[in-house]
Amino acid sequence: MQRVIVVVLLFILVSSGLGVIFSKYNSRLVFIEIQKTEQELDRLEVRWERLTLEERMLAEHNRVEKIARKKMGLIELDRKAIIYIRL
Repeated sequence: MQRVIVVVLLFILVSSGLGVIFSKYNSRLVFIEIQKTEQELDRLEVRWERLTLEERMLAEHNRVEKIARKKMGLIELDRKAIIYIRL
């Protein structure tokens, strides 16, 4: 009877040891995944900053006006030629 108890306890001990090993392994995998995700987030934040800066530069009034005049042939109307309509 005592031998059966020792075998059962040994099985429980080995099982819990394997459980700890498996748990640590999964913990490391999750930690590595978190690090990769944080690096990706940092990379995307830098890209977002660059894109917002580029958007601001492209949308500057003077730049838009120059392109409108040169490429599209638009001109600024005389104030007398503008008709305002009230809705």
